[in-house]
Amino acid sequence: MRRILVTGAATWSGGELISRLEEEEDLEVIAVDEIPPRAELESPFHRYELDNPEFAHFVIDSKPETLVHLQTVDRSAMLGGRRAHDEAVVGAQALFGAIRRCQSIRHVVVRSHLCVYGMGPRSPSVVVEDADLDGRRSRFANDLRTVEGFTSDAARVRQDVTFTILRFAPIFGPDVNNPLSRYLRLPVVPTRLGYDPRIQLISGEDAVGALAHTIDQPQSGVFNIAASGQLFLSRILRLGKRLAQPLPRRAYDAAVRGMSRFDLDLPEDIKRLVHHGMVADTRRMSDVLQFTPELNLRATVLNGYGSLGGGVEVR
Repeated sequence: MRRILVTGAATWSGGELISRLEEEEDLEVIAVDEIPPRAELESPFHRYELDNPEFAHFVIDSKPETLVHLQTVDRSAMLGGRRAHDEAVVGAQALFGAIRRCQSIRHVVVRSHLCVYGMGPRSPSVVVEDADLDGRRSRFANDLRTVEGFTSDAARVRQDVTFTILRFAPIFGPDVNNPLSRYLRLPVVPTRLGYDPRIQLISGEDAVGALAHTIDQPQSGVFNIAASGQLFLSRILRLGKRLAQPLPRRAYDAAVRGMSRFDLDLPEDIKRLVHHGMVADTRRMSDVLQFTPELNLRATVLNGYGSLGGGVEVR
């Protein structure tokens, strides 16, 4: 029986992935997070802080064949900046120390984000996986770069293990409650006057599908994961029948700060995305990883707004 350990069980993608894996036969899932999951899981849940020394022993004693590290989301709004940093960096350092010593592990999947490339006015029009970029990055993006570094270091030590890093575009879906989805679903959406960035997204179903595909078909390397195509922010809002409200910088900044009173805090990466945009090359995703999202970007947007109907081109 295959045994898969999933960190980040309390995240949306973690809960959805575990629920999908639980449908498979001859597979045991071990769910881990430092906060309780919202989804009802059949698999046993283990509450650990990743930087707790006991967690490393737990990983080794569990003897997983595959380890999926999804506890890489920005939890600064929930835990505070310092604790979120420790969870992301110190916790990952402890995790990969355990991976080096756990002889049962044969495949490691790490969830990352396109924000690791940095976003700014001088960013390339399209970023590729091997780009050596010096773009401005938020603290969270720098933490992810550090986690990716731990992954690369472990890969050099454990050459018998397949290490996969998936850099996801922002997830947008009707049942996804992340900051970008909440922002795009506002009836009136504040935008920066004079800016209309190009954006890539991926649907929740396709994000989970990419993780499941990678677990079943291991492939070493780094892969950008996004729906095919690119859309301007203004076009995304029109597809969702939302009203864009372009604002000069000071008014825009004030509007964004005001959204925090309605549980609409925008992390720094999302602020940069809806200001500068981000488009990534996904040819390695299709050619090497051999994964193709079911929904193209237009269909992803329509699905995210709950208006995907028949006759829509999905691939």
